[in-house]
Amino acid sequence: MNLDRFAYGLRDPQSIPMIGECAHCHAGIFKGYEVIRYEGELFCDTHCLGEYLLEVVDYEEVIL
Repeated sequence: MNLDRFAYGLRDPQSIPMIGECAHCHAGIFKGYEVIRYEGELFCDTHCLGEYLLEVVDYEEVIL
């Protein structure tokens, strides 16, 4: 058994099953990744969720 942590290299990304894709940027979401779920949709991070909401939700900009 080799105890050198660099002996085996990084895990092959193709061996990780893809679960879905980000609802905003369409990046792949893989099993074991931390993601955001909002109303049944998956987002890779809070930035993508924010951008998605700005596109989908009706809002108005006002000057106070």
